[in-house]
Amino acid sequence: MEELPRLLAEAFILGVHLLGGGVWIGAMVFSIFVLHPRAEAWFTRDADFESFTVVHGARWKVFSGIVAILVSGLALLAWPGHADFDSPLWVALLAAKLLCFAISAGAFVYVSWVLWPRRTFAAADELPALKARFMRVGVLMVLANAANMGLGIAAHVWTAR
Repeated sequence: MEELPRLLAEAFILGVHLLGGGVWIGAMVFSIFVLHPRAEAWFTRDADFESFTVVHGARWKVFSGIVAILVSGLALLAWPGHADFDSPLWVALLAAKLLCFAISAGAFVYVSWVLWPRRTFAAADELPALKARFMRVGVLMVLANAANMGLGIAAHVWTAR
């Protein structure tokens, strides 16, 4: 019975890590491929759509989620049975996973603190290029996050072998 608190703690850390990553991917896919295209269809002018936003105030919530994913991932590295630093393959998977995470988090920072302000104050003729850049960066984030999750699964399978 004394093993139960340890198992619950491990399950909590895993849950934060996996659900956080899944929510981040799902929210991005929904926003990029469903919400924005459908919402934009309701407006005849780009300027009207740009003044409409459903993500106002979400920046720090998403940033907090990214930090939770990072902290829970680091906790899993320290948790017994979740790391195999003696295996070059496992270390390579971890390095690739960390690179994907850095790409995703860096892209989020770029979108939030560079692109979004540019888009907010853009002239009408600047919007098409900014929207295209948003789409490219958004797709990059989705792909990097999906690869990150796949690499995490592969690393877990490797340590569980």
